[in-house]
Amino acid sequence: QVVFSSINYGTDTSAEGRCIIRELLNSTYEGVGNGATAIFPIQIWKKKRGVSYLPEDRNYDLYKLACKVTARRFFPNFVNLDATFNYHEKWDINDPHRYRYEVATMGCRTRVFENRFGEKTSIGRGNLSFSTINIVRIAIECMSIVDKEERIHRFFSKLDEVLEIAARQLCDRYDFQKTALAKQFPLLMSRLWNGSENLKPNDTIESVINQGTLGIGFIGLAECLVALVGKHHGESEEAQALGLRIVSHMRSRANEFSEKYQHNFSVLATPAEGLSGKFTKADRKSFGVLPGITDKIYYTNSNHVPVYYHCSPRHKAKVEAPYHELTRGGHIFYVEIDGDATHNPEAISDIVDLMDKYNIGYGSVNHNRNRCMTCGYEDAQENLDECPKCGSHDIDKLQRITGYLVGTTDRWNNAKLAELNDRIVHK
Repeated sequence: QVVFSSINYGTDTSAEGRCIIRELLNSTYEGVGNGATAIFPIQIWKKKRGVSYLPEDRNYDLYKLACKVTARRFFPNFVNLDATFNYHEKWDINDPHRYRYEVATMGCRTRVFENRFGEKTSIGRGNLSFSTINIVRIAIECMSIVDKEERIHRFFSKLDEVLEIAARQLCDRYDFQKTALAKQFPLLMSRLWNGSENLKPNDTIESVINQGTLGIGFIGLAECLVALVGKHHGESEEAQALGLRIVSHMRSRANEFSEKYQHNFSVLATPAEGLSGKFTKADRKSFGVLPGITDKIYYTNSNHVPVYYHCSPRHKAKVEAPYHELTRGGHIFYVEIDGDATHNPEAISDIVDLMDKYNIGYGSVNHNRNRCMTCGYEDAQENLDECPKCGSHDIDKLQRITGYLVGTTDRWNNAKLAELNDRIVHK
């Protein structure tokens, strides 16, 4: 076990900051131990026009190095500070403390930035709790309605009922959390959380944690749309329009909950490492195997185009991008590229260019990387069965489960393994 940690960097233009960034990237490229890819910390490059993206930018050389490192080591991922929803009106290139106004993300996708009860920042705040809604089940329950408009209308009515339950449940959890005393969290409440320096040991933490967020997540938008209109959003403009309508509605209701309950509610594109199989298993038991809906043992991650759907990176970006503005509790865009990316860092920068073009908030790139579990040898060769260094057959394919890497797939559940095997290359 290692600390689940994430580092966001790339916009420090001082000589010292550039030195640290450069050495971190060089160390990551070389690997750890006997040259293995480091699983943690998750590294995220902060891409910003005028600072760390364009050829004339001060940190452009480090950005090119970041693409080179990602091509070999999967990290860094990329957060787009130029996305409209990542903009902060106080950001000033001449302000040495401008980092306070730059969004940061956890490696898996969780994002905290907007704030109704304090400064808009990613620093000194966190996601307190989140609950995920099975929107596929709600759609399946409406499939028997023949008239399409009535079917969709009934879906939104049922969705509203579940959203209300989710909001009240999150408030109940918050009401329990807020009773904790500052002295129970000596690390978090010693200046790590905004405002914690003003708390006395026996004060409750309510005034501090209310700057955090309560997330309402969702899973299986693709399968939900198949149940409602017969196709998913990657293959149908009608489905895409309905998908955006669904998530926009969730976003509007989250804003209403924020006013009603006086908390920071957000919508989260749930990672669903374990939940995808759990929901599907329950729905199969209740409704049987439904083509395009429950015929696989997993539901598609949040608002992603299904992993098995053949499309270009550009099409995937165009479809998924609009959901990032709506899911401010966290989101991710990823692309599977073919073969060894080690000598093709341009492929990485091409994906970042797509993020820039389509207003994508956060993204990553997946590619081949094998690890010998006996000696640690790594290779990008596809379907490597025997280690050329020690002869071992104990080979594991390094994979990104959502936004972070997993050193071995041995402990993945059956649903995520099935999803892994279904992943196709976006050419």
